[in-house]
Amino acid sequence: MKGKLDMTQGVGWRHVLIFSLPIMLGNLLQQLYNTVDGIVVGKYVSEAALGAVGNCASLTFLFIAIAFGLSNGSGIVVAQFFGAKREDDVRRAASTAILLLCGVGIAGVVFGLAGSQWLLGTVLGIKDEEVLKEAVTYFRIYSAGLLFQFLYNVVAALLRALGDSKATLYFLIISTAINLGLDLLFVLSFSWGVAGVAAATVIAQCISTVFSLVYMNRRYPVFRFKLKELKYHRDMGKRCLQMGIPSMLQQSVVAIGSMFMQRLVNTFGKALMAAFTVGNRVENYIFIPIMALNAGMSTFAGQNMGAGKPRRVKECWKRVMVMSLAFSAFIAVLIYSFATPISTLFGVTGKSLTMSVEMIRFMSFFVLLFSLYLPTGGLLQGAGDAFFAMLCSMSTLGVRVISAYTMVYAFDVDYHAVWYAVPIGWVCCVILSWARYFSGAWERKALVKKA
Repeated sequence: MKGKLDMTQGVGWRHVLIFSLPIMLGNLLQQLYNTVDGIVVGKYVSEAALGAVGNCASLTFLFIAIAFGLSNGSGIVVAQFFGAKREDDVRRAASTAILLLCGVGIAGVVFGLAGSQWLLGTVLGIKDEEVLKEAVTYFRIYSAGLLFQFLYNVVAALLRALGDSKATLYFLIISTAINLGLDLLFVLSFSWGVAGVAAATVIAQCISTVFSLVYMNRRYPVFRFKLKELKYHRDMGKRCLQMGIPSMLQQSVVAIGSMFMQRLVNTFGKALMAAFTVGNRVENYIFIPIMALNAGMSTFAGQNMGAGKPRRVKECWKRVMVMSLAFSAFIAVLIYSFATPISTLFGVTGKSLTMSVEMIRFMSFFVLLFSLYLPTGGLLQGAGDAFFAMLCSMSTLGVRVISAYTMVYAFDVDYHAVWYAVPIGWVCCVILSWARYFSGAWERKALVKKA
C-alpha cells in the first residue's frame, strides 16, 4: 500500500501534526460555511429563522454523530489492519463499512422526513410557531440528503485510516465553495429563506460525496470496488460494530445532551435561542485544533497498536497534549477579544447580542479543560478502548445536563446556567480519561495483532 502515511515509523508527534493540519483546515472551512449560513439567515431572513437553524443544529448533530461514530469505528478497524500489514483484511473491512453506512443512511432519511414535526415540536419543545415552521422546513430538506452525509463520512474515515487526511480537505474546499455560492443565490436572489440554506447544504454534500468516491477509487487500488465486489462480511461487520457502536453512542450522547440543552434554552425565549446559536457557532472554532488532534491521535494509536507498539503511543501522547494546549490557548484569546464584533456579524442586537457575548467570553476561559481531554479520548478510541471512551462522554454530558437543569429548576438560576454547566462536565471528562490512560488498561484493547 505504497504512498500511505505509515505512522508506525518515524517521529510520532510530527506524524500526528502533519496528519492533523489538513483536518484543522477542513474543520475551519466547515465552520466557515456553517457561520455564513447563520450570518445569511440572521441578517437577510429574520432572528426567528436564525433560532430555527440553531434548533435544527442540535438534531443535525445527532445524525452527524451517528455517521461519524460508525465511520470512525470502522476506520479504526481498517487502521489497525493497515498497521498489521494485512491488506486483504483492509479491503474486506472497507467493503463492509461502506455497505453498513449506506444502510444506516437510508434509514436516517426515512426517520428524518417522517419525524421532523415530532422531533422539533415535542422533543425540543419549540413553542414559537414562527420558529417551529421554519425549523421543520429546514430539517425536512436536510434529512433528504442524509445518505450522502453517511457515505461521505465512511469514505473520509477509510482515507484517514491509511493516513490520508489531505483528501478530505480538498473535498471540503469544494463543498464549502458550492455551499456558500448556493446560500447567497438561494437566499438573496431567490428569497427561499431557510429552505434555500438547507437545499444548498444538501447539494454541496452530494457533490462532495461524488468527488470523494471518484478520488478513493482512482487513488487507492485497495479501495477500488466494482459493484458486485461490494460485500458485507459478517466477521468484519462484527468488528466494525464492536468499534463503531461505542463510538456512535459516544457521539450520539453528545448530540442528545445538546438537544436537552437546546430544550432548556428554548424555555427562555427567542432572544436566547438566537444568542445560543451564535455562541455555539463561535465555540466550534475553539474546538477546531483539538478535534483535529483527536483524529490524528486516534489514527496514530490505531496503527501503532496494530503494530504492537504501545510505548510509542505513550511517547507521542505527551507531545500532542502540549500542542493541544498551545493551539487552544491562542484561539481562546482571540475569541475572547473579538466576541462583540463576531456576534454582530450574525445580525443579533439588544438582549441577544449581550447574551451571545457573555456566552463566548465565558467559554473561552475554560476551553483548556477540553483540550486536555480530546487527544486522550482519541488515543483510547484508536487503541480499541472505545467502550470506555463512550462511558466518558456519557458521564460528561450527563453531568452537564443534570447540572444545568438543577441550577434552573432547583436553585432558580437564570439563563446563565446554560453555560455555567459546561466546565463542570469538562472537569468530569478530564478526570475519567486521564485516570484510564494512566491505568494502562487501554494497552490490552487492540482488536488486531500484527501478522
